[in-house]
Amino acid sequence: MLLLQCAPEYPEAEVRSTLQKTCAYLWSKQGTDGGWHSETTGLMKGGESATAFVLHTLLQVPGSIFSAPPGGKEKALTFLRNHINEAGILGLSDADIIDYPNYSTAYALRIFAAHGAPEDRRLVEKMTTYLLGQQFIEQRGLDTTHTGYGAWGFGELKLPPGETAHVDLSHTRRALESLRTAFPGEDLPAFRHAARFLKTLQSAEDGGFISSSVTLGTNKGRWDGANFHSYATATCDGLLALLAAGYSRNDPPVQAAFQWLKRFPELDSPAGMPLDDPNQWHSAMFFYHLGMRAEAFAAMEYEGRWRADLAHILLPKQLPDGSFVNPAGAINKENDPLIASSLALIALSSLFGIHELVSVFIVR
Repeated sequence: MLLLQCAPEYPEAEVRSTLQKTCAYLWSKQGTDGGWHSETTGLMKGGESATAFVLHTLLQVPGSIFSAPPGGKEKALTFLRNHINEAGILGLSDADIIDYPNYSTAYALRIFAAHGAPEDRRLVEKMTTYLLGQQFIEQRGLDTTHTGYGAWGFGELKLPPGETAHVDLSHTRRALESLRTAFPGEDLPAFRHAARFLKTLQSAEDGGFISSSVTLGTNKGRWDGANFHSYATATCDGLLALLAAGYSRNDPPVQAAFQWLKRFPELDSPAGMPLDDPNQWHSAMFFYHLGMRAEAFAAMEYEGRWRADLAHILLPKQLPDGSFVNPAGAINKENDPLIASSLALIALSSLFGIHELVSVFIVR
């Protein structure tokens, strides 16, 4: 039985209806070629990163709650198969546009590892090999003293040995989750390497996370002249990355991140992001914060009032066509209804406890 703790004004039936409308909207935007193509963001019009993200999110919703249109899933899988290159990379079909190859490939790997046909095994192997080769470790010219050791980045091509270019927690988390899906129960060296990077991002004082110890401009917390402060979205990603890397819920780093999130429970704005930031990240990452906060709390089996509070905030924002959009979210692409609606669907799925938890909680 699906149990939902919602405020009386948002009973389970209304949350279910909102989730179903979001699914219907997203499936209605599937192109004739099987992919999802941004109508807002030029970089994502080719559909590779958008399709991987949207499809992965939709496939977390059981058929008992919403049935995908006939042939929709297979058309989408075919689109992805047709765009993954011989090296196992999704996001490089357009010679002029790099469409988030590490993000795209990580989501595609999760999709095919869980939903692919037997003949997709070779495809899964190629994507796995690619992502393992993208981790910044000795094979990329880094040693354990480098603050980016164990991380993943954007997926820039032909980097000289020892250079990382863009590195952040968000990419690292997605890579870890995809590898965990492909290798459930295994303790890959990649997970141990990543633990070093995650340690550099977690505050020893408050348990929260920042986004990067390399690409400092990625951090969205307050800078005090010496350090960036922890903030909510990074701490959610950090907690989920730790679980994907094999930590248990009770391990000290996970508990420290969890306690940070409980100390700063605000859902309407990501705690730790300064309101006077010229980029206004606290507004631009509205749906990302709700989705990641819901995933983190659900992964920790936290009972609290967060479900009721999240429903109270999220449900009124659904538009008549079933979509969600953040007009202030252009810098984070939340002005694109495909992205905002998918993030909202992640939050709604977590309310129902139907999110995909990729960690196997290896006790160390």
